[in-house]
Amino acid sequence: MTFYRIFITVMTLLISNILFAGSIILTGVYQGKNIYVQNPFTSNMQDFCTEDVFVNDIKIMSNIKQSAFEIDLSQFNINDQIRIKIIHKDDCKPRVLNPQVIRQKSAFLFTSFVIDHEQLNWATKGEKTGSKISIEQFIYNNWVSIKDMPAKGSATLNNYISEELHHSGTNKYRIKYTELDAQVFYSRVLEHTSTKEPVTFYPKRASTTLYLSRQTNYEILNSDGALVRKGNAKDIPVEDLKTGVYYLNVDNKTEKFLKK
Repeated sequence: MTFYRIFITVMTLLISNILFAGSIILTGVYQGKNIYVQNPFTSNMQDFCTEDVFVNDIKIMSNIKQSAFEIDLSQFNINDQIRIKIIHKDDCKPRVLNPQVIRQKSAFLFTSFVIDHEQLNWATKGEKTGSKISIEQFIYNNWVSIKDMPAKGSATLNNYISEELHHSGTNKYRIKYTELDAQVFYSRVLEHTSTKEPVTFYPKRASTTLYLSRQTNYEILNSDGALVRKGNAKDIPVEDLKTGVYYLNVDNKTEKFLKK
């Protein structure tokens, strides 16, 4: 019985460590510089956050008891592939201060970006396999990703076309390109003035349905600003919403209505 209890205790501790641990992974190439990490306390303000550090799957540091530490990479040759894994407790997160020192210089660039009343067109060079593209639009005073897609991944010319997603009036767009190592590139911001009629809706006091003047993307927020419904429609069912004041985000503007 004693052995059984010890076994259960040990397994519980091991499972707890697995369930309540996080990790940070960095990949790149050695370029002659070491990595520096800030190592905060856990929530109990007694233990430090980092558990272990692995470089190319070999544990090189463990049970680190200092607020900042250096990951020594000097044993590598210039341009050697590097994979760093930092295991940390779940209620905190170390901060890597200089991840860029192992990032490979990217050959990526946007070669063109144009918009008209029907399409968004852009082209790139120097893409890497596994990267992704996002179309971002400035709506409701924020940059919002409105369409995501895998990048084509060719180092030579990549051409893209997407149907327009304009709201009425002035539209702002940019293209975001993200590589596997989380390195991000943005196109220049372009504006396009749409001649679409502004979207209107009725009734202002609704019991079952909101009716839009045309089909479009929308969001409904409650009086606390929490999102309760979103979609793309011309008629929006609201019968199941509780009585009260709501806000309708549509056509890059915010309107108020009362759910009866």
